[in-house]
Amino acid sequence: MERWHRALWPRGRYLRAAPCQRPYPEAPAEFPLHLQAGAMRRRFLGVFNCLCAGAFGAVAAASAKLAFSRQVNLGLCILGVIMMATTNSLMWTFFSRGLSFSMSSAIASVTVTFSNILNSAMLGYVLYGECQEVLWWGGVSLILCGLTLIHRTLPPTHKTLPHKRQ
Repeated sequence: MERWHRALWPRGRYLRAAPCQRPYPEAPAEFPLHLQAGAMRRRFLGVFNCLCAGAFGAVAAASAKLAFSRQVNLGLCILGVIMMATTNSLMWTFFSRGLSFSMSSAIASVTVTFSNILNSAMLGYVLYGECQEVLWWGGVSLILCGLTLIHRTLPPTHKTLPHKRQ
């Protein structure tokens, strides 16, 4: 199959180039390097936003625990509620941005869940002295293994239908 490429010259005139053929017509087309770099940047931004969303969710949960415990005065309770509302809205903002940058909603959801679990464990240990059991850490490691498998998959290549080719 021959394809004609048109290049736009600076003065707005088009130039027709010679026809080119792919060396292997049935092989999927490779993305140019600048598009591969853009895809990697989008993937990084998706993961980064999801990790931030999980961290903000953990801070929201810790501030809610602080706000509604019986041992704090009214000022800390009000501060905890304000901090919980603020970090919760930041969590949803970063999660929606992570969804827009991710390849699928499953990747974004599992990344946020993993980040939230780890950050909650760290905040629980630092703020409240909570220690997790070995079984809990085993579950976290299984989630990490699944997350690694999900992130290793490549986006599906779509073949155009024969009646849509022109």
